[in-house]
Amino acid sequence: MPLLQHLSEVMPAADLLFGGVMLTLVMLVHAVGMRWTSNHVLRRSTALLLRPRRWRADLLTSGTVFVLLGLDLFEMFAWAASLVVSGLVPDWRTAGFFAGNTYTTIGYGNFILPDGWKMLAPIIAISGLFTFGWTGSVLVDLVGRCQKIKDAATAGGQH
Repeated sequence: MPLLQHLSEVMPAADLLFGGVMLTLVMLVHAVGMRWTSNHVLRRSTALLLRPRRWRADLLTSGTVFVLLGLDLFEMFAWAASLVVSGLVPDWRTAGFFAGNTYTTIGYGNFILPDGWKMLAPIIAISGLFTFGWTGSVLVDLVGRCQKIKDAATAGGQH
């Protein structure tokens, strides 16, 4: 049993439960957003290849990046909301700053969570790493598809 005691000191059950539930919810929201975004990019890129124009590929890229930004900002808001509603952070501004810095793993700022909840910050960071990795793979697909549209436009003499 000493091993379990040491593990619970490293990762208290409350942090693990609260953080695990929030991480799962954030990942579910992200999954819905990624599915919608991927489907949108697939539909639009297929349609754009029928009449390729470089500017349309650029519009698809910029619109998709804006949607992905909105999704990540919403996920940071969800973390901030959970911190305020739970009473771990006293106000929205501090919660937003903390959640944003932790989620993006920037890590600056001087606010830390109350004693007994400090291991929640690494869980927030892990959720950000998961979602940003997933977002990155969608961006790679987007860039590849949009480059095919631009290549087709160039081959067809369209600019």
